[in-house]
Amino acid sequence: MIIFFLKKLRKLFKSIGKLENNIIDRLLLLEKENKSKSKAFRIKSQEFTNFQYQLKQNKNFPKKLAIVICFYFNDKKINILRTTVREIISYNFKIDLTVITNDLSNKQRKILEKLAKPKIKNLNIHEIKDMPDTNMLPWYSINIMKKKYQNKSISHFMFIEDDILVTSKNICYWIYFRKILKNLGLVPGFLRYENYKKNFYAVDYEKKILFKKCPKILSNNSDFGFINPKFPYAAMYFMDRELMKEYLNSDAIKIDFSFTNNFLKSRAPIKELLNISYAFLNIPGGFFNKLMIPFNKFKSIPNYCLIEHTDIKYANSKKLKNMGFGKIKVKNLIN
Repeated sequence: MIIFFLKKLRKLFKSIGKLENNIIDRLLLLEKENKSKSKAFRIKSQEFTNFQYQLKQNKNFPKKLAIVICFYFNDKKINILRTTVREIISYNFKIDLTVITNDLSNKQRKILEKLAKPKIKNLNIHEIKDMPDTNMLPWYSINIMKKKYQNKSISHFMFIEDDILVTSKNICYWIYFRKILKNLGLVPGFLRYENYKKNFYAVDYEKKILFKKCPKILSNNSDFGFINPKFPYAAMYFMDRELMKEYLNSDAIKIDFSFTNNFLKSRAPIKELLNISYAFLNIPGGFFNKLMIPFNKFKSIPNYCLIEHTDIKYANSKKLKNMGFGKIKVKNLIN
């Protein structure tokens, strides 16, 4: 009998907790709404319909892109990493590529060195010795990015996990729409998906995005725009020099950053926190975070903001689907 009542109490408090979170979200948006510049801001519809033309413009690509790939050595994941590297070396702009990894044997090091040849003769391999925990590996990238930032020839910075495929089209999208969103203090975001049985599944969204309840920016005809998901995690980040400067000079580069943010505390473990903390810096009024996801007519998400998670383990897993990951098709994500 006691167990029965305890279970009932647990469900009651759980439902109250969810209600409280919803109220907090609503209050947050209402309190900041009046301060938001975006209230009357509209994006010209042509900015979306002319995107194919923008792909041909050199101004929408980096002058030089510093990339750090996080890879804890695993023989079974070498082919996945190879796919990621091949995509990167296909870019038609200058790159500075570093793989951050654990302490390697000579054999393992040679395997990594061959990945980018012949296009990149000397791949930067940064080995971390005496790492206290494998989940700490991404955090060692901060010192690398600090050094890269000192190089004025580098215009953009990207951190990705080893199984994330970012195309040059993705990068063009980011640079093009960054110019449009910048004045609002907002940043274009990416949506991670898995291609499973010829369907694209959103990896990081447990529930559909409720369009009416989500902060957004619309085009002048309301057919296009950007929405602001509550937790836009994508296992990577992309920044220009302005964002990187803000990031490196902030508390977001500290492991305890999530302790000051109740939402991140519950959603971002230490390993994942590095990829997403910058989105919660200097958030404009009326928004959950700085990252915005574009949408087209009929609330579909355009492919230019989709990045592929090539190590399929969410969409084909009953356990993870039951937890809410990898079960919603991208085309159905916005409700």
